[in-house]
Amino acid sequence: MRSKQREKHPSQSEESFVKWVTIPRSVLGVRRSFGVYLPRGYGESTRGYPALYLFRGAEREWAEAQDQREGLKVLVDRLIDDEVIEPLIVVMPGLMEPSGRAQGIPVDWLADGRHRGVGNGRFERHFFEIKAIVEERFSVRIGRRHAALDGFSMGGFSAMYLGLKYPNLFGSVGAYDGSFMWPHQIDPRLKPSGRGCRLWLSDACAPYFCGPHGWDLHKMERSNPIFWVSRSNSKRRADLRSLQVHMHAAGSEILGNIDRCIELDRHLEEAGVANSFRDNLVFAPNAAHNWCWADRHLAVTLPLHDQVSKSIG
Repeated sequence: MRSKQREKHPSQSEESFVKWVTIPRSVLGVRRSFGVYLPRGYGESTRGYPALYLFRGAEREWAEAQDQREGLKVLVDRLIDDEVIEPLIVVMPGLMEPSGRAQGIPVDWLADGRHRGVGNGRFERHFFEIKAIVEERFSVRIGRRHAALDGFSMGGFSAMYLGLKYPNLFGSVGAYDGSFMWPHQIDPRLKPSGRGCRLWLSDACAPYFCGPHGWDLHKMERSNPIFWVSRSNSKRRADLRSLQVHMHAAGSEILGNIDRCIELDRHLEEAGVANSFRDNLVFAPNAAHNWCWADRHLAVTLPLHDQVSKSIG
């Protein structure tokens, strides 16, 4: 049983660092870990820090230096040092199986995950386990507007899925070139009249949605962020419309997922949900589906998440 004592004021750190937190036996039933970026001087604030949950799949992807990028720590340090944003905590959940064969998303598996190292495969519950641990053990501000989500590629899907399904729990959500679902998993671009989505109806997504009796299309639809935009009572509509969305796409379909981003943004607009980048959804004409552009997106969205955390109400 994990301790309920919150680590509000540990020894102050002279430099920022990424801490790797191990859960010996997670709600999955197996050992898991996640990353936490802690800013320089962590522990000085008596008010605590806002928290950004940052998605890609494996917990170490954002913290590394793919595509000759500087890496998350350098990016966030610079924005804090330049006083573009206030210090914050960045949480990097780990949602992939050890082999990396399946996509890493916060959706529960239909397949038996025990022989693949993920126990019961309840990854949505596991994300909220991570969130609870962060709020118990680290000095974070509690409340919707102090919790943000962002992500790249399948991480963009993960951020939008959680933000649109639980708009009462998060103040803002960003995504760069998300690998979003089509409605009913029918890709309208495939002739003659649309066919099953090759991305989501694939081996990489099968553990989530394919069981002993085949593909569970009902479960897939309920895992689609578009579904949660449309499933809105008056309270959900109010929460959705107050959720700050910051969604970018790559420059073209050849370079990324612009068609999927346009489709999701169309549903957001119909539901009255604003997107900070609706008028310039394409980040840049040459923006590609890679880590360098994901970092550029984050450099733009971090100040927007910061504004929500500082807002009154």
